[in-house]
Amino acid sequence: MANLGDGVAKGRRDDDTVTDREDSKRRRLLIDSDYYQPKSKETRAAYEAMLSLIQHHLGGLPLSIVIDAADEILALLNYNDIPETEKKKLEFQKILNLIIPEDEDEQMNLVFDQLVSIGELITDFGEEALEFEESDDDEEESVPDEEEPQKTGAYWLLGETAEENLLKAINDLNYYRTVVADRDLESGRLKGQGQRQMLDLESLAFDQGGHLMANNKFVLPHGSYRSRREGYDEFHVPRVFKEVDVSEKLVKITEMPAWAQPAFKGMQQLNRVQSKVYETALFKDDNILVCAPTGAGSTDVAVLTILQQIGFNKKDDGTFNHGNYKIVYVTPMKALVTKIVSNLSKRLKDYGVTVRELSGDQSLNGKEIEESQIIVTTPEKWDIITRKSVDLQLVRLVIIDEIHLLHGDRGPVLESIVARTLRQIETMKENIRLVGLSATLPNYEDVALFLRVDLKKGLFKFDRSYRPVPLDQQYVGISVRKPLQMFKMMNDLCYQKALACAGKHQVLIFVQSRMETAKTAKAMVEKAMANDTLNRFLKEDSASREVLQSQTELIKNGDLKKLLPYGFAFHHSGLTRGDREIVEALFGEGHVQVLVSTATLSWSVNLHAHTVIIKGTKVYNPEKGAWMELSAMDVMQMLGRAGRPQYDQYGEGIIITGYSELQCYLSLTNEQLPIESQLISKLSDQLNAEIVLGTVQNARDACHWLGYTYLYYRMVRDPTLYGLAPDDLVKDVLLEERRADLIHSAATILDKNNLVKYDRESGCFQVTDLGRIASNYCVNHGTIATYNEHLKPTMSDADLYSLLSLSEEFKHVTVGQDEKTELAKLLDRVSVPIKETLEEPSAKINVLLQAYISQLKLESLSLTSDMVYIGQRAGRLVQAVYEIALKRGWDQLAEKALEMVGKITKR
Repeated sequence: MANLGDGVAKGRRDDDTVTDREDSKRRRLLIDSDYYQPKSKETRAAYEAMLSLIQHHLGGLPLSIVIDAADEILALLNYNDIPETEKKKLEFQKILNLIIPEDEDEQMNLVFDQLVSIGELITDFGEEALEFEESDDDEEESVPDEEEPQKTGAYWLLGETAEENLLKAINDLNYYRTVVADRDLESGRLKGQGQRQMLDLESLAFDQGGHLMANNKFVLPHGSYRSRREGYDEFHVPRVFKEVDVSEKLVKITEMPAWAQPAFKGMQQLNRVQSKVYETALFKDDNILVCAPTGAGSTDVAVLTILQQIGFNKKDDGTFNHGNYKIVYVTPMKALVTKIVSNLSKRLKDYGVTVRELSGDQSLNGKEIEESQIIVTTPEKWDIITRKSVDLQLVRLVIIDEIHLLHGDRGPVLESIVARTLRQIETMKENIRLVGLSATLPNYEDVALFLRVDLKKGLFKFDRSYRPVPLDQQYVGISVRKPLQMFKMMNDLCYQKALACAGKHQVLIFVQSRMETAKTAKAMVEKAMANDTLNRFLKEDSASREVLQSQTELIKNGDLKKLLPYGFAFHHSGLTRGDREIVEALFGEGHVQVLVSTATLSWSVNLHAHTVIIKGTKVYNPEKGAWMELSAMDVMQMLGRAGRPQYDQYGEGIIITGYSELQCYLSLTNEQLPIESQLISKLSDQLNAEIVLGTVQNARDACHWLGYTYLYYRMVRDPTLYGLAPDDLVKDVLLEERRADLIHSAATILDKNNLVKYDRESGCFQVTDLGRIASNYCVNHGTIATYNEHLKPTMSDADLYSLLSLSEEFKHVTVGQDEKTELAKLLDRVSVPIKETLEEPSAKINVLLQAYISQLKLESLSLTSDMVYIGQRAGRLVQAVYEIALKRGWDQLAEKALEMVGKITKR
């Protein structure tokens, strides 16, 4: 198996050259040519050691900030106009203060000495002229000059023509399904089958993923205004409060049917959103879509629809027949799955309903599924379940929470499970109710039509005036170019915004890494000390001081112990459970004034504050191998913590981000960011799943299936965005030709990679073993092709690790310059030798997979995130290898793969 390392481990297959070029381009962008570039192997090694040291103290921030800090340090070390060490150290301290708190002088001196020693090894710095920072003024060329608040209402992207086209296409599609589609039924052939066009699906997919900005224009809500400051701009969007109309009746719990009231124990009445949906949710079985602000009570709407199904199976004697139905509740996160299972189990206890969790680490056997009435799961888990021919005939209600995630990277999975359910309803003549819960979005009608919601009966849209606590919004866009200056300005702005609330309101600050929680809190305390403002946050005679002092003695974390007496704290999942509970209690009781946390708190703990600040919007995304913008789901959830429902008349949400990202977040939170389809990026794999399931047997079936997807509705609504010519919709109202081309292109890819056999003449599909394995384990078609090409019956452990490192699931993993030092140390700690050099991503993937199995602890945030990402996916990839080996009768390889599966899943 020696040829594996020679032929494959150094690169991917030829058809991946486009992706490789994009990765290469991204790596070049990460290391701007204005910054120092080592010119020898020796100086490169020293430079990477410097980056690793700085990153260790920065606490898991984007590489661009680390490189900027390194450049400033190198420039200072080589600046001969400051010859004396002590003077140079003082200048050095200005940079290091961004990295190390002022009170840790001994550590600062140590780091200074280490950096000086490393700097002496970098002998080629300054050989090329450096370009210093230009004026920030040219950053604002595209910014309008007007300073006055804009009075116009929300910009509606879609015109009446598009609306008419969409409704016409839907009517025509229904006709097509019932009458026209019978043509060529026996052959599966489509009109013009032989002349199909091969489309480049990769170029048609949206590169931006969930950060796609489909609206070219944004209009500030009424009363908004903009203010300009040195280095940043602020946009202020005022709160909207809608007085309850006298005719608007809130439903009292006592007015509900007696059998339904136990589910609402402790509540006096439904809120405005729940009251408007009440009749349809509880007494009808129509599909519904509820678009409402975060915190408006959509979970209780879900409970009403669950009660509708329970009530439908109520017997004359008042008991319930729970054997006639099953309910599936799909929610996007494992933490939410657990939370919803707990909530529903308590609320439905009186009905004898069994609620069970089905998520990544929680599986159910046949008996457990049979005994359950409600299954709470994630989209990915339900996709896997429904890909197999299991008996789901008893499913009567499917609730999809956060359905606006159609816009993100997980959108293709949501589209697939909805389309699969809709086809099941149609083919099996089953009555399954679909309920969609979403944040408020502009093109809610598109999502409603996708869910087969009657727009007059089942669509409920509530704007931000229905938020339980009205929200003032601030958007701060930093325009300075240098990453280190931007980082420093974020800290300063965060302090200023918190100071404005000092002594009046509690502040909850969200940052994007664990290490950054403590560093941000410490930086704010130091700033307050320097400016003599600590007493404004917590007065000397405050009763909270004594409480905080006594609780400090119980804290285990050293940094938290130092901060707590000042009324500051931080929170993340890495703290001990005891420390987390103390912090949560102290903040909930109003003793802690400023809490800095990761996003996990917004999902797992029910804590609110008058003011929420999102400090920085970039988070490390291991799937993309880069720092990406926050997902819409995370932003909405964090801002949903602003304003305490029982105490505040209004809340305040502040987003501090880069200037270029302002429009996206303004659009997102003000109902001006249309939800798009991401299905094309995963079309081949999703088509393969349907072929394996047996619901698609030929090209005609596949085009029919595509008509059930959200992609179809968005192509009709906005054809040019999806790569169609403006007049295509005129010539092809059903987009039958376009759908046929998309299916032909996806099927050709599957055929090329041996997942299906595609007869282009007849349009028929035939499943292969590889295609079935890919579908069962949700493995990318490119990965299966790589395994098919390089698997050999006598592979060693090293060969198997090398092969797994070439999986398409890891194609975006790159080797950061600041990671190489730690990776080199890991190479000496793993048990299976690695053939590749550390310059190659495959070596990083290999060593991190072994580190995951061995449960090694890593320092780097990016490496830790990558390790978890790789480890969580490796299990099913090795299972796929096991299945392939088993099919081919390669007992030795099958045994080796099975052993590796055990190591990964039982670590």
